[in-house]
Amino acid sequence: MTSLIQIQAFLEVARSGSFAAAGRRLSLPRSTVSARVRALEERLNVRLLQRTTRRVALTEEGRRYMERCEEAIDSLAAAEAELARPHDLSGTIRITVPIDMSKRGLAEMLGAFADRHPATRIEILVTDEPLDLIADNIDLALRGGAAGSAGLVARKLGEGTLAFYASPQYVAERLPTRTLSNLSEHVIHDPARRLAGRSGARAQAGQIGTRNFELAKMLATRSRGIALLPEGICTGEVASGTLLRLSCEEPVPALPLYLVMPSRRHLPARVRAFIDFLTAPEVRSLIL
Repeated sequence: MTSLIQIQAFLEVARSGSFAAAGRRLSLPRSTVSARVRALEERLNVRLLQRTTRRVALTEEGRRYMERCEEAIDSLAAAEAELARPHDLSGTIRITVPIDMSKRGLAEMLGAFADRHPATRIEILVTDEPLDLIADNIDLALRGGAAGSAGLVARKLGEGTLAFYASPQYVAERLPTRTLSNLSEHVIHDPARRLAGRSGARAQAGQIGTRNFELAKMLATRSRGIALLPEGICTGEVASGTLLRLSCEEPVPALPLYLVMPSRRHLPARVRAFIDFLTAPEVRSLIL
């Protein structure tokens, strides 16, 4: 069974590098601190600390255990803060989102959080550039397709549905059944690069290439190929008849959406609250 007093003793020794210093911080004799750490190691059946006559150092297992313990303690501290001051969140949250993300759903989601926590301020950076979250002082990023570089913490929020779209003129001239059976016969605008490397998904290269959903959609409405796009950004064009949705014999890959952060550790309460809010199913559906 987990003993919090043993974990506390271990963390103080690991942070200070000394049993004596840990004892002073905890107002305990050095022998008591040593006994608690030794009991923890025996219970876990692993050595957490290397002891010499001059210093104490973490083993590899000790380092990993310390990281997990600190994450758990941070979570407990955040939970206590939320219970003690459930509405007392303040400060700025900086978020970066892709250019093509639905602004309507994003605005609705941000407005609901702002109403719930009026002392917070949310700054949104709209860009497709993979910004350095630490260097640019960004708390969270919403990224579609790929989570980002190694070292970041990513949580998959869900997947958006993609479909092939073409203009009525293009369909009348080249796809009378609205069924796309051979991609190689067409120019396919694939801004999210979801077809890359897939067998049977090699399309013609067009004169115009883009990684922007909106531009790809405009090219499709002008009969300059077919576009593979999220359903959510094409509802207006489908309703007005300027774009037609195509069926496809090949399975259409989904577009994952990730919530990315520099680290799970030491997150401000306002950022934790925003993550919890965003990952609720009824909120998450607004941006997928």
